[in-house]
Amino acid sequence: MKKTILLSALLIGLLFGAVACSKEKTCRCAVTGSTTVRIIKIERGTCDQLGAFRYHNDLDSVFTDSLLCTDYEFKIDSLFND
Repeated sequence: MKKTILLSALLIGLLFGAVACSKEKTCRCAVTGSTTVRIIKIERGTCDQLGAFRYHNDLDSVFTDSLLCTDYEFKIDSLFND
């Protein structure tokens, strides 16, 4: 009986952990060597796994920015969240 309850609690904990990790995250990324900050939303993984951002300009040239990302809110976020 105790093993069944313990196993049930463990499975519920694992299920809750899996659901919590799959939540969409907003990453705030600083572009290396620039004052540009990019806001990127990801569905899975962590923000510190992001290392590069590719984008096209108006002339359809491809550029890549090196990034340093975090999921912590910046002070500027308080202006937009209020």
